[in-house]
Amino acid sequence: VRSGRSMGASGSPMICCAVPTEPEDEYVPEATNTSLQGEWKVNGRTIRADPTYATAADFPDFGAMPPEKAERKVYQIKEGATRKAEYRPFPHTRTWQDVPWLVAFVCMTIAVWGGGLLKCSSLMSLFDEMSAEADTEADASQTLYVGGDTMSGAQLLILICAAGLVSAFSAMSFVFLTYKCPACIVWSSLCLGPALTIVGGLATMAYGSEAAVLLGAVLVFLGAIGLCINLCCYRDFIPFTVQITEVVGSILQQHPCMISVGFLGSLLSFVWFVGSSLALAAIFYAYNSEGAMEDSDAVRYTAVFVVSLVFMWGGGVASNVCHVTYCGVFGRWYFGNIEGTLAPSLKVATTTSFGSICFGSLVVAVVRALEAVARQMQEDATEGGNWVVCIVACALQCVLSALGDVIEYFNDWAYVQCAIRGVSLFESASITFSLMTCANTKYILADLLLNSVVNMGQVMIAFVATMVTSIIGFVLYGTAGMVAGFVVAFVIGLLAGGAASGVINSGVKTLLVSWAENPEPLSRSHPEVHEAFKEKVSKIAW
Repeated sequence: VRSGRSMGASGSPMICCAVPTEPEDEYVPEATNTSLQGEWKVNGRTIRADPTYATAADFPDFGAMPPEKAERKVYQIKEGATRKAEYRPFPHTRTWQDVPWLVAFVCMTIAVWGGGLLKCSSLMSLFDEMSAEADTEADASQTLYVGGDTMSGAQLLILICAAGLVSAFSAMSFVFLTYKCPACIVWSSLCLGPALTIVGGLATMAYGSEAAVLLGAVLVFLGAIGLCINLCCYRDFIPFTVQITEVVGSILQQHPCMISVGFLGSLLSFVWFVGSSLALAAIFYAYNSEGAMEDSDAVRYTAVFVVSLVFMWGGGVASNVCHVTYCGVFGRWYFGNIEGTLAPSLKVATTTSFGSICFGSLVVAVVRALEAVARQMQEDATEGGNWVVCIVACALQCVLSALGDVIEYFNDWAYVQCAIRGVSLFESASITFSLMTCANTKYILADLLLNSVVNMGQVMIAFVATMVTSIIGFVLYGTAGMVAGFVVAFVIGLLAGGAASGVINSGVKTLLVSWAENPEPLSRSHPEVHEAFKEKVSKIAW
């Protein structure tokens, strides 16, 4: 077991402690083909560098940099290689990483939920007053009115159950088709967005008014342009994306229980949202009724920041626990088909690597919370007619949005090594940077339509669930049932779609990071994909 004290990427000490956990499956390397590891050359030019012995001359992009900057990057690559050699994949025991951030998350949860319980009496009194003022208390609490039709609470519960079943079936069908017909999934994902835009435009034009016809025509035009771009510009990338999707689908067929982790994460996100909403509402209402909160911009912006931070942090933790679990399953498959992959992977995500998950999620949550504050400032400035502040807030919002997307993107890649080696988030980022840079995987990612498949796959599942549940609601309960079914199924369908498509996202990233470390297992299990990777990397621009 390593020493309980390690150094972060910046050289500062990071706290970790050894845990006497039961021995988990250990990575036992099989006979490897050393010709596939280390440095690769094509026509005398390096297309895959050995991170341990890398130099600036091995990377064409470094030639345009100042020498000092290029040498710093080479140093970071070698530093990542050293950390990779120090930590073996899937060790017997792991140390708890980034513990202070785990403690911070637990303290925040106790503070918010505990404070909500202590202050809930004021909020409950408000609910009692609102109920007492209702003319028909029973009907108001148990009946939903839409377009003259009514729905009881029991009928709404039936629709929620129907939406859950339809969403689960749609998600499982998506996973099944990912393996059986990956080309269909990829093509559908690329065409669904533009097709829905065209349909929405035609539906808008059907209203007949001049404004509706103009707006509908614009939507149809944009949808047609998007469809042409996908069919023409991205056409050459589709076969390669289909190959990768098929590999991930085959692994999903071997471990279908991974979907259950996604559903559990979605459920935890929903519980976190509802519980935190009630707790924060109770706290703010209690302090406001006691006159302890001033009505000022500073107080309002602070409230927006705190609420956004709580929601984003908790939701991000639930999502990233699923991501790290998926990465562990795919990593275990890649490095030797180790039995019992799901339970050990989930155990790592919820114990030793949970602090790293809390840390990465917190960074994203802070940026998203600041973005929410900037959005609120923009709205206030717009209402007040202060266009200078409005423009500044709008620009700040755009910068923070882009920054949040970048951090989320890098976190996704860094969490792969958290799942495989159990390192801290900083160490994982260092190892991942070293591996991905030396393997030139950016040329693979440039031809891979991963985001399109993942994002539109989620929309596709939500769309199917919404349509089916809306029809069921209309047949059973009329207009009220259709509206309620649409709203409920859309939310549940997005959660289920995120669970199913998230597996593909984690699988592809784990596959690429693992191949960057050691191509040999993929060359044995899927030689055609290994050769496709080599072909993409050979496009390196010297």
